[in-house]
Amino acid sequence: MPAAALAIREVPGDGTLVVKNGSAPRGSAVVTLVIRGAVIGQITAQGTVVIDDPTPLDGFAPEVTGYSGSKQTGDTTTRYSGINFRFRAVGGSYKITIYGSGVDLVASGHGNVILTGSPDDSLAPDGRYSLNGGDFRSLPAVATKQLTIGIPTSATG
Repeated sequence: MPAAALAIREVPGDGTLVVKNGSAPRGSAVVTLVIRGAVIGQITAQGTVVIDDPTPLDGFAPEVTGYSGSKQTGDTTTRYSGINFRFRAVGGSYKITIYGSGVDLVASGHGNVILTGSPDDSLAPDGRYSLNGGDFRSLPAVATKQLTIGIPTSATG
């Protein structure tokens, strides 16, 4: 197979976010993500993912499997809940908010994110994250400021 057939197409300035085993207190979002690109994740313990697809007619639709309950909460927003379920939103623009524990995700593209962990990691480990290829860090006990996914590109190319 030609090497070009295996190449992954990247847009200049795309960034990444990886969350491993994220957990936050009840009512606090582990991840609040607004992105144009791709997100693939799972919640291995109890949790909820709220996906807003503001451009539902763009030909890209999020997919969620293994959830136990869902509810449409707006014209373009659906909430899914359960234990040990998976989700993906690839190719479009999305706002994804994740609550619960056992949160794993990988995201690539352009956007922003707010992250929160558990304030007492002796009760429930808060998980770890890596942003734009950086080292893994513990999720913070209080919500981060808005972080940028993506690497600025120079105007001169």
